[in-house]
Amino acid sequence: MNSSIITLQNSNYLFPVLIIFAFVIGLAISYYFSTKNIILRTLQKSPHKSINKIRENDYAKIIGKAKYVHQPLIAPISGRPCVYYHVKIEKKVKNSWSTYVEDKKIQDFFIESGNELAFINTTQANKFSQMYLVKDHKVQSGFLNDPSLKLENYLKTLGKSSTSLLGFNKTLRYNEGVIELDEKIAIKGIAKWKSLSEPIEGYSYSKILHIYGSETQKFIITDLPEVTQKSRNT
Repeated sequence: MNSSIITLQNSNYLFPVLIIFAFVIGLAISYYFSTKNIILRTLQKSPHKSINKIRENDYAKIIGKAKYVHQPLIAPISGRPCVYYHVKIEKKVKNSWSTYVEDKKIQDFFIESGNELAFINTTQANKFSQMYLVKDHKVQSGFLNDPSLKLENYLKTLGKSSTSLLGFNKTLRYNEGVIELDEKIAIKGIAKWKSLSEPIEGYSYSKILHIYGSETQKFIITDLPEVTQKSRNT
């Protein structure tokens, strides 16, 4: 067989193999650098500290329970009281899903660990943050499956609709994650001890730990069980 024909045949096989290889590599890179996995790698290699052992400017990890500072937020889909919610609504187009709209809201809160408290000032922490919540409340709407009035009204507040211009239902899935009262969470941030301007009920100390983030040392928060259930103390 002519060598040029063999070379051409080989090249015809090589091109689709390269395409598949590039696709697999792209998926692997996307998975490795996802917010979830970046947070997992960062927190799993960090020992968590007791609050009273954390020093000024430590970049410290704390595992504990979320506590309210103010009246709680209300998660828009499940109606659960919380200090943080994250809703991701996706739309199906042909055979793939894409983000239709996202909605996040967080308020100041305490984290309690070993009868000690730390304060999370979310106005500051939000500037430099990495956050991931487990999406544990899921709803769908679409063909022959109308969304509830509550969902429809919620979409309107986000400037979106569950129907197309022709009035047909869009295929949507709604994923919501929250941090509820007393839910076990993990955080990591820069430590700053501050004097209390007024007393906190049940807290007898004159100073309280504040947790922040910076451009190089992000404020991290998650309720991933891989982090909250498995940790090393210092």
